[in-house]
Amino acid sequence: MTVVAVIGAGAAGLVTAAELRAAGHDVIVYERSGEVGGVWVYDEAPGRTMYASLRTNLPRDLMAFRGYLFDSRGGGDDDWPRFPRHGQVLEYLQRYTAAHDLASVIEFGTEVTSVSETLTGWNVETMCDAGAKADEFGAVAVCNGHFTHSRAPQLAGVEVFPGSVVHSRDYRRPDVFVGKRVAIVGTGSSGFDLSVEIASVAEQVYWCGRDFDGIHPFPGVANLDTVPMPDGLTSDGCLLTAGKRLPIDAVVWCTGFHYDLSLIEDGVVAGIDAPAPLYRHLLPITHPTMALIGIPQRIIPFPLFEIQAKWFGAVLAGDIELPSPDDQEAWVEGWHRHCRDAGREPYQFRNIGEEQFDYIDELAHECGAALLPDWYRPLAYQTQQSRLANPLDYRDRPLSIQGDSWVVS
Repeated sequence: MTVVAVIGAGAAGLVTAAELRAAGHDVIVYERSGEVGGVWVYDEAPGRTMYASLRTNLPRDLMAFRGYLFDSRGGGDDDWPRFPRHGQVLEYLQRYTAAHDLASVIEFGTEVTSVSETLTGWNVETMCDAGAKADEFGAVAVCNGHFTHSRAPQLAGVEVFPGSVVHSRDYRRPDVFVGKRVAIVGTGSSGFDLSVEIASVAEQVYWCGRDFDGIHPFPGVANLDTVPMPDGLTSDGCLLTAGKRLPIDAVVWCTGFHYDLSLIEDGVVAGIDAPAPLYRHLLPITHPTMALIGIPQRIIPFPLFEIQAKWFGAVLAGDIELPSPDDQEAWVEGWHRHCRDAGREPYQFRNIGEEQFDYIDELAHECGAALLPDWYRPLAYQTQQSRLANPLDYRDRPLSIQGDSWVVS
């Protein structure tokens, strides 16, 4: 049995605490806010990531923790939409907290300020209203997310552009863009969603990106065009490649976030956009009692958090024998080589995309957990295809697949 500090009480921290306790470990969860839910807690104030209209871009069949379903058999309601609203996801997490008696191990209003290695474990320094303190733990699970420090391109001319420039982190609703010409920069999920939503009120939306990855033109949205990434901003718009100018009034960065691992002492993890090396995208090599839960991106988050936590619990219990540091380094280098061969930049090395399914099953096999059900990958594929083909209403369309021995509808 190991005493583990879990940093953060969002989805990753909650499932990590539950899985570690199920593996026989004691945990204390540190949460700087006053409630569970992390990014799923909506707030009008800037900096909380969530926007007012957000619905998941995944059906709840895929979204749920494997051990806690998203309907009346688990933490959801059967009359919730297939693609839940952000408030429903928060309620699901609140019910998960209650079902697993996690509130009793969460210290709310407590911020972790430093994590440093000791001879026998980890020294965790915290700050709360009562003051600062330090405690020692046998292991640490870092679950503080990566949606805090926004990333934006360093474009020439930002200082002379007179319009508004905001990051999706601070976007709440489209009203402020009524009648404006808006550049949305970035082709991830937020760029996809905000381009459509802002086009409903704007005069013109230019969705800017390097690779639209098979995204179809938006049918019926005449004022939404896809264009290359801007090279710079000017006093009246933005510059594209080959000197083309676009007249715009506002820019919305949908360009992701930096990892923030500054609370961990130097020498344990490294890198702003690609903390490395991490064995299995999870463990700092030579520090097997620390796990960074939820580092991979372009993934289905909750089930991935869940299996990472289950696997880490098995490592701490001695049920999984880790390879030597040299072999762990070789695993990391093999992954980096795979990414380079695929043309990815270093900051994209954590984008595991379609490889997530094999990754989840590999961790499950190693820790003796159930593999993904047969319908999981086909449903994920169909969801992606529906999203590309029907970007305006894919969340409200029927979703049904069938295999030799299963049906999902």
